[in-house]
Order: sequence, then structure tokens, then C-alpha cells
Amino acid sequence: MSRPPLLAFFGHHKCASTWVHNIVDALCAEAGWRRDYLYGEHQFGGDLAAHVAEHRLDWISYVNADARHLERLPPFRGFHLVRDPRDLVVSAYFSHLHSHPTHAWPELVPHREALSRVDKREGLLLELEFSAQFLTQMESWDYGQENVLELRQETFTKDPYRGFLQVFRHLGVLDESHYNKARWLPYLTRSVVNITNRLSGGVQPLRLPAEDLPGERILGVVFDNRFEKFSKGRGKGREDVKSHYRKGEGGDWVNHFEPVHVEAFRARWNGLLLRLGYETRADWNLPGRTAAP
Repeated sequence: MSRPPLLAFFGHHKCASTWVHNIVDALCAEAGWRRDYLYGEHQFGGDLAAHVAEHRLDWISYVNADARHLERLPPFRGFHLVRDPRDLVVSAYFSHLHSHPTHAWPELVPHREALSRVDKREGLLLELEFSAQFLTQMESWDYGQENVLELRQETFTKDPYRGFLQVFRHLGVLDESHYNKARWLPYLTRSVVNITNRLSGGVQPLRLPAEDLPGERILGVVFDNRFEKFSKGRGKGREDVKSHYRKGEGGDWVNHFEPVHVEAFRARWNGLLLRLGYETRADWNLPGRTAAP
């Protein structure tokens, strides 16, 4: 199978986008695929298709994916990662309060200042308003595209080795055959050429784009980017509120939401929550509580 003209990762804020792209970026470097990391429409002048064509991109990681900008893209295959929107809000609260960089996001500065002046109860309510922009993008997404593999972060991160093999199989670029020593040498030689091209900014013009990637190498790069490595040995479930890799577990919203947050979330985002299947009843509540009549 020949590689599709364009490969894509579509994500959303606080949906493991940095982690996924770090893995993708390393593999694209070895494969000789031109890639771009996009988090806002200002980076592509509001015309994503023109940006892809101008830069002759093989891969895009569009991590604040807005469905409006996909309409004119060339034929592509991609995958889309979402998480429980309640966990997104909690993760965003701690990240925006403590750790998320502000140099490319001036709007975050006054929001961080506002969060620092209030307690967590009020801060989560402020975060619900601030993160509406990201939840709206999730709400307007087309979840029925045959060329886009839909994934949940909670499942994907639980077994990332299986998850990334599934992704690259869907993309049509997974070589599942065994790589013996005779096959590794040509692969490594090609990778060195492609990485040199990347590091030189194209000054060294030779580039040898691959059609696919060996599964063994994909698994190796996933291992190199495991949670414990970037959390400095802290396992999933052990929280560090000031770390970008804060906890690494789903369902954390139950530890931080209070009835007032449940009420506020249900009032605006219940449709999204039910559509994504994170709840099956509109009157969901905190464990051990029943919804008010």
C-alpha cells in the first residue's frame, strides 16, 4: 500500500497532544516526512489546505483541531484523540494555573492571574468559561469520517504500544514484517540521511522519504516517550500539580468537581458528554450522589 498524500493527527487542548506529537515528530524525522505542529489558525493564515500545499507537508499535527479548516485538505488519513471533557477542564485548570507556557499565548496571562486569586472551587468555574473554546471544537467535530480513526485518550494511553500500532495500521504506513539485521542497516542509513536533512533545515538536500515504518521502531519510540520518563520516575496516578505531566490517569474529575461544577457542566456541555459516551444518562452526578429533581 502506498502512503496517502497527507497523514494527520487531530487533537485538542489537554488531550495528550504534546506527548503524541513528540512520538510522531521522531518518527517523521526518521521517515523523511515533512511535518508541522499547528495549534492555531494564525499559523496557517486561516487556510490549512494552502499551508499544506505551500510547505509540501506529509504530516500535520493539528492539536486544537477546528473542523472548519479540514474542508479543502487534499486526500488524507488521520486519527483524532479526545478525552472526557470533565477531565480536560480539570487538567486545564492545573496547567493554566501552574505550568503551561505563556510566551506564545498572551491570553493565558490574565487568566492565570485570575486563577491565582481564587480557590480551586471558583477557579474550576473560571476554567469552564476559559476552556469553552476547546470544548466547542470537540463539540463541532465530525465523528463519522471513514478516513479518521476516533480514539479516546483513556484507552489509548492505557496501552500506548497497541494504540500506536493501531494508528499506523489505520494510516496505511505500518510495516508489520520482521526486521532482521540485514534490513535494519538500510533503514538506519536512510534515517541518518533524513535526520541530517531535518537538522540542516534543508541545506543538506538529500531526503529519502519512506513509504512505511517498521512496527518495531514505532514501539521503540513510544517506549522512549513513556510517562515515567518525563515525570522523572513518578508513576501514573501519582499527582504533581505543577508538572505538565500532572497525573496521567483518566476519571480525575471526580476528585475535584463539587456539586456546583457538576451543575455548571451539565448546563452547557451535557450534549457533548453524552455524544462522546462518557455518560449514558443526562442526570449523571458525582459518585454516591443523585441528581437534584
